[in-house]
Amino acid sequence: MLKRKVNCFLLMITGMFLAACTPDTVDTNSKSESNIAKAQAPSIPDYPTMYNVEVKVCGNILAPVKEGKRCINQKLRLWGSVEGVKLVQTGIPLPALSAVRHKIAISSKGCYPEYSQPSEQRFYWADTMIPVNKTGKKPTIEVNKTQLSNQEIFSLMNSRFSTPTIATFGGVGCKPLPVKK
Repeated sequence: MLKRKVNCFLLMITGMFLAACTPDTVDTNSKSESNIAKAQAPSIPDYPTMYNVEVKVCGNILAPVKEGKRCINQKLRLWGSVEGVKLVQTGIPLPALSAVRHKIAISSKGCYPEYSQPSEQRFYWADTMIPVNKTGKKPTIEVNKTQLSNQEIFSLMNSRFSTPTIATFGGVGCKPLPVKK
């Protein structure tokens, strides 16, 4: 009887040992798990190109001096490629003032978030007023742009409570420039 109990005990310990060393699931087809994961992942649509753009206007302007230069920076998020930037006089030169108001006009397909999809390629106003001195050299304009990946655009478009770190056009900005006839 004792021999039977010992055999039963050894058989029970061997069974528990085998059960502990066996994986919970057996992978019969390793491709099936990756296919299931792909099927459950949301598909990301292809978006048109979007850029983070930094425009820097420096020179003969009324702005605080930093590192020996007078500059005004503006960061924008734009649809499509940036094909041109210009400084356009928007104010009236008055004899009592030393500077005239100018604004940045930038050629793109619109700005995000004001345009949720790209519009037509043309010049749009950036909502930055730049006082340019009446006398002296014209200010210089530098443009640095970085294209966003499709995943970054997807995240941006689906973020309801986003607080973008990139300043976008505001106020009366992002309106198309009137076409001169």
